[in-house]
Amino acid sequence: QATHHVPVMILSGMSSMQDKVTAFELGAIDYVTKPFEFTELRVRLRSALRVHRLLTMLSSRAQLDGLTGLWNRTYFDGRMHQEVAEAMHHQRSLTLLMCDIDYFKRLNDRYGHPFGDLVIERMSKILQSGRTTDIACRYGGEEFGIILPNTSGPEAIEVADRYRRQFEAETWPGAETLKVTASFGVASVSHTGGPQTADELVAAADAALYRAKELGRNRVECTS
Repeated sequence: QATHHVPVMILSGMSSMQDKVTAFELGAIDYVTKPFEFTELRVRLRSALRVHRLLTMLSSRAQLDGLTGLWNRTYFDGRMHQEVAEAMHHQRSLTLLMCDIDYFKRLNDRYGHPFGDLVIERMSKILQSGRTTDIACRYGGEEFGIILPNTSGPEAIEVADRYRRQFEAETWPGAETLKVTASFGVASVSHTGGPQTADELVAAADAALYRAKELGRNRVECTS
């Protein structure tokens, strides 16, 4: 997996069409036969690396949310499976925060969708300003998922509450007295019987978020 995206150029003394077709079908980015001109080889290498950089850039942008610049749901799903597998294999801590902006539909209805976009962008900036190891993603709509590798439940609760307080302290243009809040659900992988897969961890964090909503919103709840 570590070398899966490394571009491969074949340098070979075999020059038949079938050899070249086989190389490209196996994923080679170019095929150069011997003997070769060094200048041509250098140009081909530069071209291959340029194409690889562009493809990498496009792939990365496809996993970013257009409004917030956070990782999107597709990236979140893949990264969750990767992080949970590594945490279980290496017996490491891993915690997930699910965050939802409170009464978001009411905000949209009263202040308009541009204001709703502003609210989402502000929350995104707060999540991006957190610890460098935190992986903040836009899960969908006004909901966010934040993956916290090597982080225990109690530590994650502190992180979530810091995000919550920062967001509550925001002021809003044209609505200076308005307080917009968010609720958080926290769940950690368990090596002894709790959440042990990505789907189980998401479900547990989502259940904790639902409980935070039921208990009055603007709070952090964790799985029992």
